[in-house]
Amino acid sequence: MSTLLNASQHTALAIALRFFEQDLRQAERWLQGEQNMGVLYRTSLQLPAERRAAVLARIANALQVINQLAERFELHPVEEPLTKKIAAALSIDWSNLLDTRSEKLARFGAVDPGLAELLDPDLQRLAELALAIASLMGEARPTGDSS
Repeated sequence: MSTLLNASQHTALAIALRFFEQDLRQAERWLQGEQNMGVLYRTSLQLPAERRAAVLARIANALQVINQLAERFELHPVEEPLTKKIAAALSIDWSNLLDTRSEKLARFGAVDPGLAELLDPDLQRLAELALAIASLMGEARPTGDSS
């Protein structure tokens, strides 16, 4: 480890650069045309070609600087298990799903008496599935791949 940083400073720098690199690489994938389409959403990126090229060039520059800093301060990659990210995201989804049951929607106005029957069982099932998947992710053991 570089003698210019103590252990805590080294860790803080590594984390900040790692998060920035992750965001840059996600932006790069989107700029290169990666799109997602679900039942209730779709992603899109409307950007003129010349601006897209300019952004990609700046991303490449930022990634180069991150690489230089990693070498200079002996910052090494860390394994980031996606199981933990999936479990965390689905745990939040579990909470959000429970917060949209009919009785909770009353905070936004009067709730139709028939809503509970049409909505709550499916939301409860989705919340249970989210929690079950999160739990399975938490129990996952490394298999040698980066999943």
